[in-house]
Amino acid sequence: MIILSGITILIIAIALFVLSFFLNDRFEKIESDLEQLSISTMQDTYQLKKKVKILEEELLTEELSSND
Repeated sequence: MIILSGITILIIAIALFVLSFFLNDRFEKIESDLEQLSISTMQDTYQLKKKVKILEEELLTEELSSND
């Protein structure tokens, strides 16, 4: 009985080990998608900050010219 339990556990362990190689691809795709999302978010943030800076400079120059 103990030998049968040991063999069963060994078979389950081997099956899970083999299965882990096939599941790894799914996590790599998720990681790649997340990385791509992060890059695009950073690019959008950079562009928005750049536009805000330009608008602030325009408002500042308009404010200075209206004070004169």
